[in-house]
Amino acid sequence: MPVTLRQLRYFHAVVEHGSFSRAAESVYVSQPALSLQVRELETILGSPLFERESRGVFLTPLGRQAHEQTLRVLDEALVLETMGKRFDAGPFRIAVGIVSTLAPYILGGLLERLQSSRPRVELDVVEAPSRDLVSGLLAGRLDAAIVPLPLGMLELAEQVLFEDRFLLAGRAERLAAFRTLGDPPKADDLAQSDLGPLLALAEGHCLGDQVLGACSMWRLQEVHRGAGSLATLSRLVAGGAGLTLLPESAAMCERAALPELSFLRLAPPEPSRQIGLAHRVVSRDQHWTELLAEATKSVGLELSRDAREVLG
Repeated sequence: MPVTLRQLRYFHAVVEHGSFSRAAESVYVSQPALSLQVRELETILGSPLFERESRGVFLTPLGRQAHEQTLRVLDEALVLETMGKRFDAGPFRIAVGIVSTLAPYILGGLLERLQSSRPRVELDVVEAPSRDLVSGLLAGRLDAAIVPLPLGMLELAEQVLFEDRFLLAGRAERLAAFRTLGDPPKADDLAQSDLGPLLALAEGHCLGDQVLGACSMWRLQEVHRGAGSLATLSRLVAGGAGLTLLPESAAMCERAALPELSFLRLAPPEPSRQIGLAHRVVSRDQHWTELLAEATKSVGLELSRDAREVLG
């Protein structure tokens, strides 16, 4: 027969009040009911916990050791019982994955907003391609992920937060020639040009696949995949190696690092990706998901607004 918390609480009440009758009153049960629980505890432990005398009750040597352990157990039980309320009140510490084509550009603003949120949200950040982050979510290694949506998985809840539009990026002289195709040109018009290769991220990066999807008619022999990051891709096209599509979220940062990098906005409907928050369904109503979503959306919209104000 296992020891129960009720038995330990009644045992502690007797020690605290020095009397079975007063202990019973303190826990709002009858004295026989309390005495029965204490006797059952003594039976489980195999020896009396109290010396019962006319002057009162006194702990036996076993009783003293058992009471020390009981206090520790009851303290831990109290922590467990209040854990949900304390967790909901924050601060929260959560493991969050951010897709590698977004993390360098959004992380600073995201951390700043979460540090000033009430309650505060603290992040353990993992940067990786989307497929690795989804695997981490499903395996329980991550609490949430900021990734391109949709994922279309029943196990995961999704919330779209902002649209990340793509801009044509390259050296100014290359981009100027595109205006002969339209001002602004359409994504479908890009394949009709003869202005060099299209550069994209290496296999395994979903953004590389999205770029190829937006430029699906580009000459296959002129599509070069191999860059491992948007920073590398930006440096290649800024150096005249070709053209690419970069998301608005990255545009201002890469432009500041590479003054020779220019951008051209495409005609509506502009190619884009939907950035959102994904987490396991069980976390849907937890307060931190709302705080994380709001902060991510705020940073994403700010990046998009800055790009539109500066780049058109």
